[in-house]
Amino acid sequence: MKSMKKDSSKNEKHLNLVEEARKTLIGAKDWLLEDAALMTAYWHDQMGYTEAWVDANWHLVLDEGHELVEKLDAKEDAALLWLVNHANNNPVPLEECHVAGSVAEAGSYHCMSCGHDNVLETKQVLAPCEICHYGLMSTHNQ
Repeated sequence: MKSMKKDSSKNEKHLNLVEEARKTLIGAKDWLLEDAALMTAYWHDQMGYTEAWVDANWHLVLDEGHELVEKLDAKEDAALLWLVNHANNNPVPLEECHVAGSVAEAGSYHCMSCGHDNVLETKQVLAPCEICHYGLMSTHNQ
């Protein structure tokens, strides 16, 4: 008789856990759906505002759009370079890295694989390393 009592209380605990888990999952689902609805409404409103502004100022967008895109691209490129150089603690800044096949100014290009200094006398296409044939060089002073 005692074993039946223990088993029934054990089953009751499992049922309670299952029921609690079910309630938690239903709450999470409802929360997610509400958040998705709020985000959809927010972006719909934002896009409506943006479209209205563009409709009212389309001549400005056409006149200055190309120039603004170029400025934004330059800022994004600089921000990405900074992020890669600082977040990854790169030993060589990316702006001082050169890839074989690109046009390079005269100077010394340090191989990132074997460390050999490849010297260019004139501006020309950068060749792979003379020693190991690796294609990534650096002008960074170490």
